[in-house]
Amino acid sequence: MNQINALESCWHISPPWGQDIPALAVQILEKVFLPSANLSGYCCGIHWEEQEWVYAIVCFGETFYVRSGEFSPTNVLKNTNISTPAFKLGDVVEVDFSEQPNQRIIQGIFSLKNSWLYAVEWRSPILTETTSAQSRLIWLADIDLVRVKVS
Repeated sequence: MNQINALESCWHISPPWGQDIPALAVQILEKVFLPSANLSGYCCGIHWEEQEWVYAIVCFGETFYVRSGEFSPTNVLKNTNISTPAFKLGDVVEVDFSEQPNQRIIQGIFSLKNSWLYAVEWRSPILTETTSAQSRLIWLADIDLVRVKVS
């Protein structure tokens, strides 16, 4: 029983992408071109799913979720008054899911109405009842998270 508890208490401190965070194809708030739809928009979010980054691209008020090969970056950032995110991808944070706060890794960032949301796993990826990576993620505001210093 102790081994099961130990496994469940440490799965979240091992990033799903391995030791080094894979490079991003585009920055948040960068303008991109979606050639398949002949549209341009802005990247408003990124999250890790099934061994790769998935990007949220907003075009005319609609959000498209695409992988890196499905758009072209422009290196042009959107001019906004939005603050910078409080956390970055890979940061270890403390989340209060139950009686004891749990440490998690930021696996996604999303800009919504001039606020930032952060994706963390709320259940172990080894549990069989989860059907996709997305169902394991929960999106939280920065006030729900506390930065953890990793030594």
